[in-house]
Amino acid sequence: MGDHVPEGWPVIERVQLDAAKESTLRALASAPLERYYDVRGGYAGATFASIAPNDPYDVTGADLHALSMLSVTVGPAATRRVLDHGEHRLRLLDALAAVDPGARLEDASAAVLESAWRLHEVAKEALADPTTKGQSDPWVTAAKLVARKRPRLLPVRDTKVRALLGLGLARDGRLELQALRYLVTDPDVTAAMTQAVQRARGQAASEERECVFDVEPLRVLDAALWLDSMARSA
Repeated sequence: MGDHVPEGWPVIERVQLDAAKESTLRALASAPLERYYDVRGGYAGATFASIAPNDPYDVTGADLHALSMLSVTVGPAATRRVLDHGEHRLRLLDALAAVDPGARLEDASAAVLESAWRLHEVAKEALADPTTKGQSDPWVTAAKLVARKRPRLLPVRDTKVRALLGLGLARDGRLELQALRYLVTDPDVTAAMTQAVQRARGQAASEERECVFDVEPLRVLDAALWLDSMARSA
């Protein structure tokens, strides 16, 4: 892992990767993806990433609306910081432009990871406002926003998912990026993802559900981990 980690980042340990893989395989074996991607259901499904418009080089009201699909409400002051012309918006758009929309977590270089993390930090600064409701930590809202803008590269981070992966005490999203990159490149995990989607498609057909599944592996992994973390905290 260390070969592709930016200088100065903490490097995730092998024991943490093994634990994250074990939890991920368990989640993929049981997560009801057919419910998450049911267009008549109450979950965000693929709508979070697909709701239009989603300009890869801009942040608009549609992006903030998409956050509501994940139970996040951005308040008035934070909305103005992101959408109105000013320092925060300009910095956010500059950081967005510095990250290739086609970049994938699977093969991200150290430079790409550095730019992606800067995008997250700039978004966090713009959204760190007391009127941002629904999440106690601004990093959660920022992570969801940048995950929508760069769905192949950045995960929809969540406190429960972080705990499920065994990274709850680390409190450093840079470790999560390393863990998830390992997971989306591991043959056992990728095979389990394929099986999970195939199983969900079959279940959806038998239950006559109309589903629209994510096409990005990172999004599918996000969904499975979140569903499992919610089931375990219920």
